[in-house]
Amino acid sequence: MELFDLPPTPTERLAMPLHRAVFGSLPSVLSASLHTPEVGDLVLQLTDNGWRPGQIASRVGAHPAGRDVVAEVTVLLRSLLDEVPPDALWRQEKSRRQAEAASGPEPATDTSRQAWIAQIRADLGTPGRRPTAPVRPLRPACALCAAESTYFVTKQVRLCEGCVVLLETGAVRLSDAG
Repeated sequence: MELFDLPPTPTERLAMPLHRAVFGSLPSVLSASLHTPEVGDLVLQLTDNGWRPGQIASRVGAHPAGRDVVAEVTVLLRSLLDEVPPDALWRQEKSRRQAEAASGPEPATDTSRQAWIAQIRADLGTPGRRPTAPVRPLRPACALCAAESTYFVTKQVRLCEGCVVLLETGAVRLSDAG
């Protein structure tokens, strides 16, 4: 009498959809040979510990096949019982990162910020003085009174507005301007 002719136990009935989820991608002969109460119990223990069927299936599928595949898969499932499930590892890592982020650097206080700025300025030294160019007048000086000239009379003679009025009235001559 074969194992599959017996009516399934309650554990086996519970494990049937789980068995298909974990071992369904394996060849049907291998999947049928893994349908034992021992393997079913190991899979149930793993799912109770937090393993998802897909995570177990990927571990079993990546395991190299040898002579006695059932024994090797059983050893692999037993070794997975000692490991922390991937979801639990992820939650631990997430909580660790959140704890690190919460205890991260705090913004500087105004006094410490001012102290750092003062230190940086002291390390830089004083800036050198830039030479200032002399302020040049926009227009040349008047030929008669040395004020800023407004009018161009000849090539050498430029006069301010007051001296032009004097030139018009005849009070000064162009020869006096140079």
